[in-house]
Amino acid sequence: MGKNVLLIIESDSDEPKFFDKLFSKCNRKAKYKFYSYRTTIHILSQELYNNYPDFDDGYIDIKLILASLEKDEQKKALLLSQYSDIYLVFDFEPQHDHPHFDTVRRMIAYFNNSTNQGKLFINYPMMQSYKHFDKLPCPNYEFLKVTLDEIKDYKRIVGEFSNYTDLNTYDYIFFYSITIHNLKKANKLFGDKYEIYNDEKYVKRDFTNIFDYQLQALQCKEIVYVLNTCIFALIDFAPKKFFSFIEKHRTFLLID
Repeated sequence: MGKNVLLIIESDSDEPKFFDKLFSKCNRKAKYKFYSYRTTIHILSQELYNNYPDFDDGYIDIKLILASLEKDEQKKALLLSQYSDIYLVFDFEPQHDHPHFDTVRRMIAYFNNSTNQGKLFINYPMMQSYKHFDKLPCPNYEFLKVTLDEIKDYKRIVGEFSNYTDLNTYDYIFFYSITIHNLKKANKLFGDKYEIYNDEKYVKRDFTNIFDYQLQALQCKEIVYVLNTCIFALIDFAPKKFFSFIEKHRTFLLID
């Protein structure tokens, strides 16, 4: 049985195009809807901090919270529908005028299960990190980072650097390949080696550790390590199936 997914996204431009292509190539059985919050993770975290200060002490329904703020009746109805999984996809936004990093960290810790309260994916530094490759395999991705000043112009930088700006050229081999690059990068930021591990280790990962690593790099060095985490939705759908596919077909994948 396919999943019925709600994607709560930051904007209604890049994210829908990306997930439309991802699902069409890698999970055609999935049904999904988009709800665009149209503002940053820091604004959402401020809403939770101000009006739901103990949100992570008990159960809250992020759909109901967003529905209470939504004036459009069609969008409100979309939020009030039932879904098997909920994903929240937002950018790190280190350049935000009033960041709420402490609350964002609490959100990552709380929104950690797509089938229950929802799962939050933070992209570093932003959504466009999924195409920050000049070639595949990309041995330099392990070390790829951007400075705080570069983040202000990140979309242009990626557009000039990337050889994969056209989503229409992406196939399932490409999606699996960039997922593996990001998985290996995440494993390194978790404190392990730049390698692929197994599904059991993946499902136990605490993504607040990556957030802490990125925040420390930002505060101490004014850098952010490029990492796309929303691509991990491909793993979350069926972790055992994902890692089994890698094991059987890695010779066809664009990886080292």
